[in-house]
Amino acid sequence: MSKNPPKTRTRGKSIRARADASAQALLADYAQALPAPPRVPDLNTVWGNADVLVHQWRRELGDEGSEGVLMGIRIRRIGMLLDELTMAHCEAEGVKHTDFLLLMALRRLGEPYAMRPTDILKMHSVTSGTATYRIDQLAKQDLAERLPDPRDRRGYLVRLTPQGKRIVDTVMARMRAEFNERLAPFAQVAGGHDVLEAALRLFESCIEPREG
Repeated sequence: MSKNPPKTRTRGKSIRARADASAQALLADYAQALPAPPRVPDLNTVWGNADVLVHQWRRELGDEGSEGVLMGIRIRRIGMLLDELTMAHCEAEGVKHTDFLLLMALRRLGEPYAMRPTDILKMHSVTSGTATYRIDQLAKQDLAERLPDPRDRRGYLVRLTPQGKRIVDTVMARMRAEFNERLAPFAQVAGGHDVLEAALRLFESCIEPREG
């Protein structure tokens, strides 16, 4: 009688063991790269960092079955910090953060850096009035302009102006430099970016709205 099944199971356990060892090694690298905490940690129950928030909610919710929501809280805290960094650079260029998000959307599309107002509504989940107001504000600052839509005589396109492109490129260059500086410890972890990106993509796919 063939002995293949037991060997297959043994080989599977060996693969999992190596994977677990790799994960533990990566976690150790992350821990080593983590900057030393300040002598007086920020334990403010309102303004503390993500560790404080997670600790508070773990105490209230318990450990069992709370891993997902606690990870969501940590990611949301990081998102708030990223918004703060972006807003600081926007203010330096005299642009509101909400307006800059629209300019970024136009810039990343590539030439001719244009989209329909309906696309803006879907992308930013705002009302028609809010979208029109933001477009008006950008037009007044010569950051975007309205053009006739060649596919719809009754419609128009919103296009990034050279001035708007300059603003976006300036802010993005500053952000890239600041991120490279601040994330230098993170870059020391071999494979750290790839692993985190894969984990975040999985997390995002799990919480995306379900159809139906």
